[in-house]
Amino acid sequence: MVKLLLLGLSGDSGCQVAAVGLHDKLLKILMGNELVYAPTLIDVKEIPEKIDVAIIEGGLRTKHEVEVIKKIRANSNILISLGSCACFGGIPGLANTEHGKVLLKKIYTEQKGTSVGVIPVVDELLSGQFPIHTAVQVDYLIPGCPPEINDIEYTLVTLLNGEKPTKCLTDVCEDCPRERLGVYSNKLKRIFEEVSDPKRCLLEQGFLCMGPATMGGCGAPCPAAGMPCDGCRGPTIKNSDQGLTMLDALTSLISEMKDNFDLTQHIGILYRYTYPDSNLVKNFIGGQKNE
Repeated sequence: MVKLLLLGLSGDSGCQVAAVGLHDKLLKILMGNELVYAPTLIDVKEIPEKIDVAIIEGGLRTKHEVEVIKKIRANSNILISLGSCACFGGIPGLANTEHGKVLLKKIYTEQKGTSVGVIPVVDELLSGQFPIHTAVQVDYLIPGCPPEINDIEYTLVTLLNGEKPTKCLTDVCEDCPRERLGVYSNKLKRIFEEVSDPKRCLLEQGFLCMGPATMGGCGAPCPAAGMPCDGCRGPTIKNSDQGLTMLDALTSLISEMKDNFDLTQHIGILYRYTYPDSNLVKNFIGGQKNE
């Protein structure tokens, strides 16, 4: 019988909800194994000393969370990062352009309507939001915002069968059913603008679709539904930096999209989920320091 732990950091619980979305498949998993710690599902106060598989969602934002994840790592045989925040830092990581304490002060005392606000008492903040692997060794990643239920099932079932899960080697474009003609729009469009051709590649139609730089395996549900991929599954196996990979893919297009492409404006799209884990931060903005 395998002992499982499921925990969310930084107040996160959305990815745990995705795990619960396994429904009868989750029940089947739990019938032969034991869920020893999961604050959203069972009332257990203390982290057990012996854990076979620990599944963690949410990034690291406080020193207390770093202590918690180190304790879990020390007591676990296998540790899995669940969701984009745990894997790469996620959307909260876009706040890393400023130190956590500076940002907290700005939000609660310097904005309109909060000029006389009170800064809340929180655990000692790190300088920013960080993925789990900056503090401890992570054995497997299940990316996504939220992660795909099929990915959660595959990883857990494979591990519980004593085997090692394999990583997806494709990008989202390889999964996408849309037709590519190799001809691109000269205007960069916003997501609320009309899709002129329901069957054609969204990037070719001028939408900033992150498909070329994003790990596949999801089946490309967003482009199939008419929405550009926003990159929630993080970088592909071949390219560790999602934003730089996307910029490389756009190199031949920027001359055509020059009228309204602005790197400073679109950085939040290029690194929506992976800014804390990017080469941009590691090499050019003082490196990653979760302290």
